[in-house]
Parts: sequence; C-alpha cells; structure tokens
Amino acid sequence: MPFLGFDHIDTRVRSIKSVEPFYDRLLPALGLTEKRLAFVDANGEWHDADAGRYNTVEYYEPPQAGRAAFFIGFIEDAAMQPVGTRIAFRIAAGELDRWLKDLKTIGGCKIELSEEPVDYPAIFFEDPSGTKLELVARKPRP
Repeated sequence: MPFLGFDHIDTRVRSIKSVEPFYDRLLPALGLTEKRLAFVDANGEWHDADAGRYNTVEYYEPPQAGRAAFFIGFIEDAAMQPVGTRIAFRIAAGELDRWLKDLKTIGGCKIELSEEPVDYPAIFFEDPSGTKLELVARKPRP
C-alpha cells in the first residue's frame, strides 16, 4: 500500500497554558492557522464540551473547511517527561536567519544551528515543555 501521509501528531505537554503562547506564534507562522479545542475521554473519544472529566486537547490545523487533512494536537499531561523524538517542520530555503531570530523572541529553548548548514540547513530547539523540534530548510528531492 502507498504511504498516504500523516493524519495527526499528538504531543503531550505538562501544561497547555505554559506552551500555548509559544505555539500560538510558531504554528500559525508555519501555516497551521486554525486553532481548536477539544476534550478526550479515557477511551480516546473526542468531545466538543468538557464535562469536567476529560483531558483538554488543543490542536492546530491548516485553514480549510471540514475535517483537517492533518493537525498537531497538544494533550495536557502533568506527568509528561520529554522523550528523544523530534518533530521537524519544513521551512522555505533562505529563512533560517529570520527563524533563528524569531525563535528567540517567541520562547524557543536550547536553540542550535545544524553543524552541517550546507548539507542539512536546520535549526534544532525545544518548546517550553522540553519537546524537541526542528525547522529544516533543505530543498525537496526531485
């Protein structure tokens, strides 16, 4: 079967309120401009309203009508511990310098440039909750 792409990425954060200002600035700049709030019960079912017993999920998706083709969601989990997984976002070639400056102002942590900026032009950083992220500006392969 052919790979059909990603449906979504669920990311655990200790506190949505602690990372919300960061992602409210980062993700819209990457094109994920629609922000939504949902609630998930213990069975993984999504609900539009909180009945006081659900986990809060905040998610960002591209602008479009109907169900999102993909989204990035954040689930509040006070026991969350960062793992070694890294989420990488593609940015336009030539935008590393601008992003390097912007990441510092929006609250990115542990910001580092790739050690191979010609072969792998990227910025590695963490969100305020310790989730590892990357912006990569390499050209798509033909």
